[in-house]
Amino acid sequence: MYLSELPGKNYGCRQAAIDGHIEIGKRCREMGVDTIIVFDTHWLVNSAYHINCADHFQGGLYQQRTAALYSRHDL
Repeated sequence: MYLSELPGKNYGCRQAAIDGHIEIGKRCREMGVDTIIVFDTHWLVNSAYHINCADHFQGGLYQQRTAALYSRHDL
């Protein structure tokens, strides 16, 4: 997401993710949340952005299919 915020060819490409983080923060503040526990599942929900998930790697297709199962956002 950081590269998406800098001027250049990737500017804005991750705006949806940035907006999502802003919304999560807003909702947490509204609910009075003071602690967040993060289970790092980014390989599942963002597999398309990782070089190791390219088609020519063995695990790529599995991870992309799994991403469809686990990319649900309840907050």
